[in-house]
Amino acid sequence: MQPTLDQKNIQLNVILKEPRLIGVLDVNLIEQVLVNLLANATEAVRESVEPKIGLSASQKNNLLIIRISDDGQGIEPELLDKIFIPFFSTRKNGSGIGLSLCKQIILLHKGNIQVQSIVGEGTVFELEL
Repeated sequence: MQPTLDQKNIQLNVILKEPRLIGVLDVNLIEQVLVNLLANATEAVRESVEPKIGLSASQKNNLLIIRISDDGQGIEPELLDKIFIPFFSTRKNGSGIGLSLCKQIILLHKGNIQVQSIVGEGTVFELEL
């Protein structure tokens, strides 16, 4: 994703609190989740003056915590309950598959995905695996 972020002048801040994180997961599926969440964040910050996306990972007890944050437009509160529903999209050209697939992949890993968003300030997705 770095070439796309560079091309769109989006700053990516990566924070790894522990350099050796441990998790039992399907790397390809989790990569798909991360690419989708980063692509959504890229879309969310497209109108920001100085767009920033954060990616952090840490270990808490036996959980691997991954956070993707952006300083974009945010998600309306009434839409937060709908964003993981298959075929629901807030984008004109969106399919509504991305976030529902992300949730299914995280559930397959017996994990959890949560979202917090403030309109006009940004959004944070947190994965617990």
